[in-house]
Amino acid sequence: MGLFNRQIKKKPADENGKPKAGAPADGHDTNGHDANGHAEDVAQTDGDTGGELFQVQTRETRSQRFVGFVREKSPHAIKELVPWVERARSTPEGRTEFVEKTKEVAWQQADNTVRAITAGMGIADTRAFFRGDPAIEKPNPRYKVHVNAFFAHIRPKYYEKSSTKFSHTWGLGYLSFYMFMLETITGVILMVFYTPSDRRAYEDIVKIMTEVPFGQLMRDLHRVGAELMVLIVVLHMTRVFLTGSFKPPRTFTWLTGVVLLILTFALSFSGYLLPWDQLAYWAVTIGTSMAKSVPPKEIVGYLSNLIMRGGDTINQNGLLRFYLMHVFALPALTVVLISVHYYRVARTHGISVPAGEEESPDPAVRKAAKERIDYLPELFTRELLWAAIATFLVIAYSAWIFHAPLQEHSDPLNTPLHTTAPWYFLWIQGLLKDAFVLPAIRAVDYGLNQGLIALGIQTAEGFENNPMVCLVCGYDSPAWQGVIIPTMIIPALFLGVPYINEWWEKFWGSKPSRQLLKNRKGTVLVAIVSTIFMLVIWYQGTPFYGVTAPPAVEIGQAFMPAEGVLPPVPLVPDDWGVVRRLGYNNLPDGEYNLADYAVPSQSNTEFERMLSAIQQEIQRRGQLWAEGDKVHGLPNPTGTFLIEQFQQNGLKRIELQVRWDPKIVTPSDNGEYNRIIFLHENSLYK
Repeated sequence: MGLFNRQIKKKPADENGKPKAGAPADGHDTNGHDANGHAEDVAQTDGDTGGELFQVQTRETRSQRFVGFVREKSPHAIKELVPWVERARSTPEGRTEFVEKTKEVAWQQADNTVRAITAGMGIADTRAFFRGDPAIEKPNPRYKVHVNAFFAHIRPKYYEKSSTKFSHTWGLGYLSFYMFMLETITGVILMVFYTPSDRRAYEDIVKIMTEVPFGQLMRDLHRVGAELMVLIVVLHMTRVFLTGSFKPPRTFTWLTGVVLLILTFALSFSGYLLPWDQLAYWAVTIGTSMAKSVPPKEIVGYLSNLIMRGGDTINQNGLLRFYLMHVFALPALTVVLISVHYYRVARTHGISVPAGEEESPDPAVRKAAKERIDYLPELFTRELLWAAIATFLVIAYSAWIFHAPLQEHSDPLNTPLHTTAPWYFLWIQGLLKDAFVLPAIRAVDYGLNQGLIALGIQTAEGFENNPMVCLVCGYDSPAWQGVIIPTMIIPALFLGVPYINEWWEKFWGSKPSRQLLKNRKGTVLVAIVSTIFMLVIWYQGTPFYGVTAPPAVEIGQAFMPAEGVLPPVPLVPDDWGVVRRLGYNNLPDGEYNLADYAVPSQSNTEFERMLSAIQQEIQRRGQLWAEGDKVHGLPNPTGTFLIEQFQQNGLKRIELQVRWDPKIVTPSDNGEYNRIIFLHENSLYK
């Protein structure tokens, strides 16, 4: 007998609620036995009156008790079907009714589940939602989603239809946030397998690329997303400027966008060092070296460099600083600024409509521009489409076209040839080459010197030692070009744009307008001049301008670079030279006199065409020398190409020998240069 399985019954009573005549008061018959013929005495009274009698039965089997327990604990939908089960057992009509009732209950349960998932919409409305049909239920359940769901709550219920035109926004703001989320997801995955240690960082990157499932893809996605995020944010700022969307009441939103642009640069640059290879180490070394030039150098410059690098050079302290900035400090600031920026756009003033429609003299055009379009479902489904397209393109590009570069382990004692900063900082590196200001100052110095000599005030020998007429002596090029001018450009060209435009309109007394060529000619002119200037100094920051190595070294770098050469444009794979791209099997062993391949032939193999290209470059250097170019030319150069099996397990030694007349270029010149690389049979360079 179980205390939890008892069934309790009241003693039979008459109309007045009193026990029936002949029924024993104690729940037993006249013989003293249980009223049901059992010998179990479990009768109880209600106290003083004895008006109710409870009788306990324990005849239920274990299976019956289990069924009762399951029935009690079952969901409400199952309980609704229990009464119909008995009917289904008894008659065919009952089975038909049971099937119909089951369908009804299942549909209701599925509808409730969908409403819980979608925060208010049933199955019918969800289907109409993705079909683009109007809402079925009244009131519109799609508005409930904005109340019940967080991610829908932060979005406006509607937008002005003209502001959502793709030709107006190009979806750049949405894509910028998408790339930030892509970087967050892939970055968290990479963090699991990465250690910010100068002893383990490079090895961890190699393990991610070779041992972690889909590790290479995650790293490629992270790199492609970083490049795209910088590019898209820049394009987004450009679009906002061209459409005049920086003007009141959106001035503060523009300023937060400028700060987000700077944070985007900082996020990308701080992650540049983490692979700890030659490319990362020296690119960051160049970037952080500008901190030394912050005036006054002895105090601010020294402290800035110390804070960024953690020492005089980049080491473990610097790597840890960049890691913490990349994964904690900068993302936190970015999230805060994105929240402020988005709140201003979504809740304060909305996205601007095209200026031509907003300022149209036709009232019908202005009215049409202000028509509303619900976020759900029109814009939501559009965003899903763009997210799907962007995801496919990024994955496809990362899987088959672009792979994040990884060069040799960082070596502070070996500076790679033509090292540059990341492509988005090439304009600062171009400023450091000082192609404009320094020559101008030197020209002024020369003019002053010649004037003083003509007046007999100064001699030519005293020019360099006289700071009063030696302007270049007091000109600190790294400080001006690397720190002062760049920090002036950002406030002038970005933070000051709304105020420059407002001043221009007030100066000419013109009516404020957002149209590009209407009352905005001053701002547009400044933008055009600034863009040309930025493109020029960006080109000057590339290895193609103002930097040259000895001619023989340039020949070796062109065909057999020591490290992969990263092009100065985003999303272009690094170049390891034509020799490595040919591959192990296409480089036959032997010694080749390049003069024999001076004349290319259509019947040449790919390897022979490569030898011919090297010989033509050597001949070009000789021709430059003959024409009087002593910087880029070589006297009577010749070349030899050697390939030998270095190890039997599939390793070849490849050597390019360049010879020229010695002691002519410089007195100590021995007239020879050798570039040597090794190529494994499993190497794959594209």
